Amino acid sequence: KFEMKKYLLLAGVFTLFTSAAQADGWYEEREYSRPYQNDGYYEEAPRYIEREAPRYRQISPSEARRYRERQYTRSSYDNSYTRESANQIRPYIGVDVAMSSMDFGDDDVVKDYEGGDNYFKDKLNTFSIVGGAKFNKNFGIEIFYQKSGEEENKVGDGGYGYDISNIEYSAYGLDFQRYIPIDQEFEILASLGLAQYDFETTEQYYIHVNMGAENVGNGKHDFDSLGVRLGIGAQYNLTEHIALRGMARYTHMTDDEYIKSITEFSLGLRYMF
Repeated sequence: KFEMKKYLLLAGVFTLFTSAAQADGWYEEREYSRPYQNDGYYEEAPRYIEREAPRYRQISPSEARRYRERQYTRSSYDNSYTRESANQIRPYIGVDVAMSSMDFGDDDVVKDYEGGDNYFKDKLNTFSIVGGAKFNKNFGIEIFYQKSGEEENKVGDGGYGYDISNIEYSAYGLDFQRYIPIDQEFEILASLGLAQYDFETTEQYYIHVNMGAENVGNGKHDFDSLGVRLGIGAQYNLTEHIALRGMARYTHMTDDEYIKSITEFSLGLRYMF
């Protein structure tokens, strides 16, 4: 009886290992082969089939190919699984706030004031509205509209008079983006794009007259330039739909008579559809 029990136990262990090896040969990715009931995303995923007793079903080559084309990523927010096709296009919208620093050109309108002070403020706060699409996990495209605040600067007042100067700009353009996934939540970004920048400046000139200041004139200049934008940054996917993005960007102006370049650091949110 003891020998019979030993042989039956060995036969049972052998059967279990044989079944596991057989299942392993039929399913290339066992970690995703569990049944997910009531989930439409997994209707075509290979999974164990139970009939009268637990058995395994060998999938067809077409089913295996469709299964391999799917990527499964885990959401850190709701602890659920979502499907993202390798070629799925995911549109998104977002907003950015940034600090922009300008490098002025050599034209008399913007060149340094006496004593080395900038005639205009060289740092501006900006706000951007963006829209884009991520074509797959590696590439995307983004369009944007950016508007800066208006910064006032007072120069002069060495006893004779002073000037009040203001500068602001708006921009719109297109960036091509390269994503480098680090893990399911964190991605490195690089961008290359073009944008049209429109600048507006105003000046008010004052002189001291009879213990007061008298406005003796006003000036206004508008100028524009095409900018080539290079950026690098990172994105953290808080959930399947919401991401936090930070970027550092350098823009070289093709017409550098007034503004040579703009360097900016931005922080923003993206909502993925």
